[in-house]
Amino acid sequence: VKMLRQIHDSLVPGGRVVVENLVIRGENNYCLFPFDRYAKMRNVFFIPDLSAMEAWLVRAGFSDIRCVDITDTTAEEQRKTQWIQTESLENFLDPEDPGKTVEGYPAPVRAIFLATA
Repeated sequence: VKMLRQIHDSLVPGGRVVVENLVIRGENNYCLFPFDRYAKMRNVFFIPDLSAMEAWLVRAGFSDIRCVDITDTTAEEQRKTQWIQTESLENFLDPEDPGKTVEGYPAPVRAIFLATA
């Protein structure tokens, strides 16, 4: 919430922000706390569901919050290219169940929120 508060405070009153974040599907005000890694990423410490993300934005001072998109991350957008030859999404998902990460968590989903300062 601290980072969201800093973003809020950097905007003029009435300013708008677009926030894209990993989320868990659902609206139970839950947050996933990966034990060690999430989809082999060491820098993911928690992933909110939609209600928790909205609550974080409210706590940071935002209003008029709207979730305008929820999208599964696909292998088409997260893939090896001539510039990136390391692992890609296909390596981060369970080969037996692509709806889960290799760690057993729900596969990556991202949401886009609009909010007003």
